[in-house]
Amino acid sequence: MSTSAMNGRERIMAALRCEPVDRPPIWMMRQAGRYLPEYRALRADHSFLECVRTPHLAAEITHQPIRRYGFDAAILFSDILTIPEALGIDVTFPKGGPRLDPTMETAEKIAGLPDPDVRDVLGYVGGAAAASRKQVGEDVALLGFSGAPWTLACYMIEGGGSKAWVKIRALAHREPDVVRALLDKLADLIIDYLAMQVEAGVDAVQLFDSWAGSLRREVYDDLVLPSTKRIIAEVKKLDVPVILFARNPGHLLESTLDAGADAVSLDWRIDLGRAAALAAERGIGIQGNLDPTELYASHDHIRRRVQEMNADVDGRTGWVFNLGHGVSPPTPLDGVKALVEAVQGLAE
Repeated sequence: MSTSAMNGRERIMAALRCEPVDRPPIWMMRQAGRYLPEYRALRADHSFLECVRTPHLAAEITHQPIRRYGFDAAILFSDILTIPEALGIDVTFPKGGPRLDPTMETAEKIAGLPDPDVRDVLGYVGGAAAASRKQVGEDVALLGFSGAPWTLACYMIEGGGSKAWVKIRALAHREPDVVRALLDKLADLIIDYLAMQVEAGVDAVQLFDSWAGSLRREVYDDLVLPSTKRIIAEVKKLDVPVILFARNPGHLLESTLDAGADAVSLDWRIDLGRAAALAAERGIGIQGNLDPTELYASHDHIRRRVQEMNADVDGRTGWVFNLGHGVSPPTPLDGVKALVEAVQGLAE
């Protein structure tokens, strides 16, 4: 295919497979959500969980940033904590962050978890993916996602968010087999969960390991990476690209690059040029990694940074332009517009 004839869907799929593109494709983590006035208007009448669990509402939210900005990809509107809910854990979203009850800090509790059929208990996510596929159309890529086992285990063992994840890190050192059993249990469910999304029409999936950076590399490689690699290998059998994202993973960069994913999404603290070189050696792509707070800067600054990042990658490997983490709620709308236009301006 001539690169000049590419639509967004073709562009992002080519980049994830390290094939030629007319310009880098662009989407943003958390692009569907609180920074958009149309999302806030919808939320005035519907709770967050109602939006997640109602396919037509999830599809509308998934489509909102595409309609406004023309991103090359939409990412399914959902939440990473659907998997714990499927396991019978009560997940609530009070002010200050999610809360999970009961916690899963013992071998006995983990062994007592059920073996749910995700297509049954989380069928609304498959329904949202199918509705989103229809809503965004055939010219825009649709991405599915899941939280990675370690990140989900962090919430399940701590009972909510944490700055240091002391309980799970201590348990990982004291009783690593207990944590490993939970990671393996979660990996089984995540494989089925992502397969359901693929069957519903997503083009690629992203695995979010937001808290991987809390571990030193040796612990990550020994305890966490095996379940992550297993998920990636199984989902790739479905002939869809898999993207792996880890937050604050400077010390884990080569471990994540060796996990088997088609592309690694980079935290903004990672040197983009170095990551591009390392990824090229492995024949895989990269995604990222603008600091989300740079969207608050002047349009000249945003355009300059896009040019700098493009020069850092220098065509060495497939590259999907994204942020180094999710867009924050107060982000200026015109900053996002300037970013999209700057990336679109990289076209050959």
